[in-house]
Amino acid sequence: MLDILKDEYGDIPQIGASIDGMIYPDDMRVDGATLVLCTDDDAKIRADAIVGKGIIESAEKLAKRVKCENGVILLHFPLVHIPGHFKFAQFFAKGFYYSKKSNNANSKEQKEYVRKFSDYCERENIFYQSPLILNIFARQTGYKVPIIGMNVMHTHVRFNSPNIFCNFKDIDGGIAALSIEKKNINAVYDDIFPQKGKNVDETGHILDKEFNVIKKFKAKFEKNILISLDGKSPVEAVNKLIYISDEKAKELHDHLDKGDFKAQMPYELLFINRETKGAFLLGIGSYFPFELFPFYLDISDYSEEVALVYELVDDKFDAYLSCLDNLKNNDGRFVYFSMDVGAIAAFANKTFEYREKVNKLLGNNYFGIISAPSSAYIPHEFRLRDYLSETHTNTFFMSAGTSICLEI
Repeated sequence: MLDILKDEYGDIPQIGASIDGMIYPDDMRVDGATLVLCTDDDAKIRADAIVGKGIIESAEKLAKRVKCENGVILLHFPLVHIPGHFKFAQFFAKGFYYSKKSNNANSKEQKEYVRKFSDYCERENIFYQSPLILNIFARQTGYKVPIIGMNVMHTHVRFNSPNIFCNFKDIDGGIAALSIEKKNINAVYDDIFPQKGKNVDETGHILDKEFNVIKKFKAKFEKNILISLDGKSPVEAVNKLIYISDEKAKELHDHLDKGDFKAQMPYELLFINRETKGAFLLGIGSYFPFELFPFYLDISDYSEEVALVYELVDDKFDAYLSCLDNLKNNDGRFVYFSMDVGAIAAFANKTFEYREKVNKLLGNNYFGIISAPSSAYIPHEFRLRDYLSETHTNTFFMSAGTSICLEI
């Protein structure tokens, strides 16, 4: 497909990814492919990409190539990249090895083993830490322009996915950057959560009202890997509380081969950030056949006191597209937006009402994607409120309920 598009449109910059669905004036779909053609005589539009050994080094190299003084940078990368059979087997082996090593080690040695596993996952481009990537690009651009992270991850996962496309090439698990240099672009980030508190205790009280707390734990972790909850392996600690089945290596392999491994879980661990006073939700389930639990955020700045929670979203239908209520212009500008694919699981057929809502708000000059929750570095002047999802200064990321909108 990319070769056909390149023959027709190969002289223009292109960026995209495999996603879970799309919303556009004529339809709302969760299958097929969509090509959006845009032209703007007042904008400089560039697309560039990199596939390197190691996520951080790749992001740093790509950021140096991207120039943007005014406008926005849109990044495409997977939250979790599932490699092919051979590399996935290596990942299994490493997970088993470091789980066993950490079980038989003292606290200092345990953290060292887990740190090595984290470094392996980063080096092999498996778990992409969105806030870290955003801040590399924000630093390179002097913290002046919004940086949007399209964190691609599928609800039904298979080998060699997701796919990122740049300039009509499939770059597999790389990072692609689209820079749109133009004045007066409006970048909006919003989410379905209340504002954070002024301190950790106040945020804790807000969260106790927002979520149904099932149980609180003392967590042990290192970087982006959860080691234990109350001294037990993470999945074992929550197993009887949320009734998940253990996923054996062969069963997981078979699911990935068929492309029907479900990545979404309704139960989540809730962490509070000691630095920003924000919070982070981590879906917990039987994703790995070993005891350590790696994922896509460095939680070094988060409290060890965590809660297993369940969130009721029945009254949050409109909030999933709240970013569209904060547009500044009503002059027919092109609007690009992303909404959390979790809305489909939460609201089922009611989700189709989103297309009617979008049509009413935007007319017929827009394109929206339905994918994993997006992240954003938003300069202070673009912020709408004190977001609960703040992971670093002006950087926002949550594993559910976020949306972004660009008004160009």
